[in-house]
Amino acid sequence: MTQLHSRFAAVLTMLAVTATPLKSILEGHMSLHMLVQFPALVAAGWMAVPSPCAGRLLSAVDAHGLLCGTVTSCVLAVWMIPAALDLSLLNPVVAAIKYASWMTVGGMLSSSRIRFEPVIAAFFLFNAAWMMLTAGVIYGDNMLQLCVNYLVDDQVMTSRGLIALGLALIALAAFNLRDLVASD
Repeated sequence: MTQLHSRFAAVLTMLAVTATPLKSILEGHMSLHMLVQFPALVAAGWMAVPSPCAGRLLSAVDAHGLLCGTVTSCVLAVWMIPAALDLSLLNPVVAAIKYASWMTVGGMLSSSRIRFEPVIAAFFLFNAAWMMLTAGVIYGDNMLQLCVNYLVDDQVMTSRGLIALGLALIALAAFNLRDLVASD
């Protein structure tokens, strides 16, 4: 895919998940908000090939993918908080920060993926899995409505999706370590 096609696909993806009526559908359910819209924004950022200057700057400050992994972990942690989800629905500035943060993560992951060493990638994947599993358990075990905008039933469905994604990330982290484990 050429850079122009990639950027066009990124813009289309971003518009699809941030423009009404699809935005209303995705943000109308906690499960779709967290399990569909967030990954779609990451995908849009991934496809929006950064400029060569931005890519060089990132490679200069992102040794072994540490900066990218840290930023990704922080963005993931913030958007696992129920109050942050609520604020993104109620405040357009917070919504814009949500879109920008997830797309930035996608762009950074796209640019940094070649610098990640297997152990560092596994560390951040296990960290993301732990956060998703923890949030999934909290959302599923708590029969109190944690988000003002989402019902408990949707919270439980989101819980199951987060747990499934967390388990998938554990498998991916283990896959990243396969060569290290096999050489012992």
